[in-house]
Amino acid sequence: MTTRRNPPRYVQALRILPAAALILVASLACHRQAKNRIVQPVDQVYRDATQKIQKKRYYAARSLLQSLLTRIPQDDRDLLPLVQIKLADAFYLDGGILNLGEALGAYRNFLTYYPLREEAAYAQFQVGMSYFGQVLAPDRDQDLTYRAISEFEKVERLYPDSPQVGKARTQVLLCRERLAAHEFVIGRFYYQKKSYMAAADRFRVVLDKYPYYSQTDEVLYLLGSCLVFTDNPDEARLYFERLIHEYPQGRLTRQAREILRKQGEE
Repeated sequence: MTTRRNPPRYVQALRILPAAALILVASLACHRQAKNRIVQPVDQVYRDATQKIQKKRYYAARSLLQSLLTRIPQDDRDLLPLVQIKLADAFYLDGGILNLGEALGAYRNFLTYYPLREEAAYAQFQVGMSYFGQVLAPDRDQDLTYRAISEFEKVERLYPDSPQVGKARTQVLLCRERLAAHEFVIGRFYYQKKSYMAAADRFRVVLDKYPYYSQTDEVLYLLGSCLVFTDNPDEARLYFERLIHEYPQGRLTRQAREILRKQGEE
């Protein structure tokens, strides 16, 4: 009977090396994980999130800010409001209907809890901007435009001394331009369908409600034309003359003069 001899020691050592290597790798991995689990101070996380917003890395910024919401006490009156409004900004700046909806809710939430903070006027302005960003084309329903106007007007009413007031007024004018365009598009549609009375009604709304509309010259010309087609030459003359007076170098002025000349010859 032969006796089994133990392998040389260097062979045994070679057999142990792979296992030892695995243990070393696992130990290093655990060390890295433990290092990564070191919790950063909340103010550092906030600064990191702000930097990511500046770099347009909005999703990463939101992840950091949302993690802070579970770490900061709800009675915190210093950092927590800043985190909440930055979170709203991260949604708003990312754009898109869903993100704007999230931003709208976040700004409203801020105003609910911090209506007297310095940032409240900005939050109120951003509520209007969140609606304005979702406004549909002029030929579509304009309910969101009316909502935006309502929110912009609150800025001056609630925070009259805020720098946001001027910006809100400008946005109201842009909203009214959109509402005027809505009426104008519908009026022009009726005009093209030769429904001149319906078209004239829409054009009158534009002139009465939106005197600063950028295409008022075309509104005057088309309204005058509608009245010509419906046998109201005297009223038509009023709008053509106004067009000539207010837009002497306008592209439609020469046509208005030609219509008036022909009326005078009849």
